[in-house]
This record gives sequence, structure tokens and C-alpha cells, in this order.
Amino acid sequence: MSQNSPGPDAEIEAILTDPPAPIPRFNWGAFLIPPIWGVANGQWPGVFFLPLWAFIDNMLRGPRPFGVWSVVVGWSIAGLTLAIQAVYAANANRFAWRRVASRMTPEQYARRQRVWAAIGAVVAAGMAVWITLFILGYGG
Repeated sequence: MSQNSPGPDAEIEAILTDPPAPIPRFNWGAFLIPPIWGVANGQWPGVFFLPLWAFIDNMLRGPRPFGVWSVVVGWSIAGLTLAIQAVYAANANRFAWRRVASRMTPEQYARRQRVWAAIGAVVAAGMAVWITLFILGYGG
């Protein structure tokens, strides 16, 4: 390791440091639409939430080979997935900001993430309406 390069402790400390003041700690875009937000912001772990939600849907609405335990497991995994999404969203700005810090100001980044939060809210509301209509029998 050369004299000018930071050591592993400095790199870890930089990762764990909170982003600058105008950037919020919790990212609603990353929480509400993690697969889309993750790909758009270079945070590929967000993609892994999509198969989890598909599995949960299958456990709750599909055939129940284990009877009531299929539903219990489905709801348990749904709760765990929501908790993991919350942890992901709480750390998303820290990692995404590091990727773009040289290209934009903290104010620009915060404004961009507010747009993502609004898009996430619209998508989540639309999905809630669609799921409700589907469950009620109007969705197909």
C-alpha cells in the first residue's frame, strides 16, 4: 500500500459516515420501489426484493401445500422483507451519495431523491389500488 492511499480503516469509516446535511438519512424511493431505485442508482441489492415479493405472493395466494403454515410463513417472510427493506432504505443514501458525490452537490442529490420518493409513492399507491381491485375480483 502506498503512502497516499487510505488504509482499510479510512475506507470503512468513509462508508459508515452519514451523507451531508441536506441529504435525508432514510430514502423513501429505495424503500417503496427498491428494484427500480436500486438499478437506477447503482445499488444492485435492491433487485433482490422483487423475487422475495413474488415468493411471498405465491405463498399467500397460491396453493397451500402446508395448510395454514403456508400463510404463516408467507406473512413472516413479508414482515422480514419489510424490515430488510427499511434497513436498505436507511443506508441507501450513504452508498448512493458516495457514487455521485463528485458529479453533483448534496442539494442536487437531495432534490433528485425527493423526486424518487414522489415516484415511489405514486407507484406504491397504484400498486395498492391494483392489488385491492384484483383481490375484490375486478382485476382479471
